[in-house]
Amino acid sequence: MNKLAVLSFSLPFILAVTACTAPTMTKNSPEVGQPVLTEHRGIDRLLLEAGRTTPPKSTELKLDAAGIAIEEGDIALAGRIIDSILSPYASTKSTRDYSYYAAEIALANDNPLAAIRILEDQRFQNIRLDTDMQIRVGKLRAKAYLLGRSYLASGRELIYINRLLPPEERPGNHEAIFLTLLQLPERTLQLQAEQSITSEIRGWLSLAAMTKRFQDDPLRQLNALKKWQQAWPNHSAAVIVPASLQMLSRIVEERPEKIALVLPLNGELGAIGRAIRDGYIAAHYQLTPDSSLKIYDSTSGDILDIIARAVSGGAELIIGPLDRAKVTLVARQPLQIPVIALNRTLDGEINPNLYQFGLAPEDESRQVAEQVFREGRLKGLVVAPDSDWGDRNLDAFTDDFTGRGGLIVDSARFTDQRDYSDLIKSLLNVDSSEERAASLRQITGERFEFTARRRHDIDFVFLLSNATQARGINPTLAFFYAEDIPVYATSHVHVGTDSRIDAIDMNGIRFCDIPWKLTNDDSTQQLIVETWPGANSQLSPFYALGVDVHRLYPRLQQLKEFPEEKIFGATGILTLNKDNVVNRTLMWAQFRDGTVSAVPMIFDAAL
Repeated sequence: MNKLAVLSFSLPFILAVTACTAPTMTKNSPEVGQPVLTEHRGIDRLLLEAGRTTPPKSTELKLDAAGIAIEEGDIALAGRIIDSILSPYASTKSTRDYSYYAAEIALANDNPLAAIRILEDQRFQNIRLDTDMQIRVGKLRAKAYLLGRSYLASGRELIYINRLLPPEERPGNHEAIFLTLLQLPERTLQLQAEQSITSEIRGWLSLAAMTKRFQDDPLRQLNALKKWQQAWPNHSAAVIVPASLQMLSRIVEERPEKIALVLPLNGELGAIGRAIRDGYIAAHYQLTPDSSLKIYDSTSGDILDIIARAVSGGAELIIGPLDRAKVTLVARQPLQIPVIALNRTLDGEINPNLYQFGLAPEDESRQVAEQVFREGRLKGLVVAPDSDWGDRNLDAFTDDFTGRGGLIVDSARFTDQRDYSDLIKSLLNVDSSEERAASLRQITGERFEFTARRRHDIDFVFLLSNATQARGINPTLAFFYAEDIPVYATSHVHVGTDSRIDAIDMNGIRFCDIPWKLTNDDSTQQLIVETWPGANSQLSPFYALGVDVHRLYPRLQQLKEFPEEKIFGATGILTLNKDNVVNRTLMWAQFRDGTVSAVPMIFDAAL
């Protein structure tokens, strides 16, 4: 049932449903025929009174009850009350409250599009709102646009209400405006600033554009901020500077000058270690050539001895190691200086001086789970390799997806094979369809035309595979009647060097990947690709990791003090959690006609 549809329910139904959702308030069992009241005494009273009146009074009473339910966090109950209202626009007050509460419920149910549609209804738009309600509606619209990834529209809503807010709330709103606008590319920010009509919006956009332009260099960013403040002395953001920018002076002063890279340069992980090293060196000499850099081969001896030598050599920060077992060993030691490990610990060990930054594939599987659930796809099939890698990623996806309320209807595991027909036929229940037809022919003794059918209890397929495997599995899914079912995957299906003919077989697959492989507007990336052709190969994520760890280290304290702060890196949007683990948010793309293109956002960012 659509929670936002205006449906007709009787008062006894509302009371009965309410009674089923909360424990009774009476000490003794109720007499037969009496309604069982819920914990929400105020809500029960309002609903009973609404049942004795007619609109608009009954509508307003129900809306008051819905408001209490929302305030108490019972969104399901609020939704049922809203759904029971027959005349939501019976009065000015009911139109205002119904629109606001229905939009709140839509957002709580992760449906920002519905929330925006409700708030854009002309009946609500025609109401004159007082200052308090303008603020509340502005915040709600900003949140809806943000969830829908329309960052410019979200920022504009926050800018509009800024002048209405009491002084004590403006610093927090400034931070929200700033962080929202930073989600946009610098080019978009600059273009929108040039086209903006109001100076208030133009100032915010130019501040965000400047910040993005110099995000890799805190010193240049600080100097640019000072110039911006001189150009916009009376702007609200100059009067109350976003808190994260206020830290720039401290970041520049406290930036480590002596860095030690501890990476595997030989052995099994040598190629990866060298790619990380080369990515870091390129960023280092482009942005911080005056700082000291010393490189240690983590395969040359005991990792703890190497760490001790780096510290005694004057290192103020260590980057590495890469090997997961070595990261775990380092995590268990008292550390004299900060260490940015390039992997996660084996058992979730944490250390206050250890930061964990890696390219864990399980993170991508969790992002697929989040994406399909956000798109409303709740029933899926999983195709994964029968390997340790497949086990880890399948477990990560399953835990996240089912934890959100999704259902994995079935799964299939494959090994090193070229023909996936039997595997996919069985997974889609096509073989069962064929068996039923064969049985019917045998029973009737007649020959007849038959078209096999696949199962219809799914709305997506999650494919865990590499590019070669995907080129075999994806066409097989289409061949067995699943061409209309969206297929999702991780970055492993996207090599970046596939020919158009090879990529044709992956048409339709949606996948998450790092910005390095999907964009080319990063000047450091361009320099690296020109210098090391391998930076566009399967090692490209590790070159990107080297660049991003250089971007990360001067801003560690900034990320710790402002959990909402982000670094827009080559491996994704980076944030830091309370355990000093760096989380990455990737981009989304899709194979179309043998090429890769970005998946459109939920809303148009130019709204």
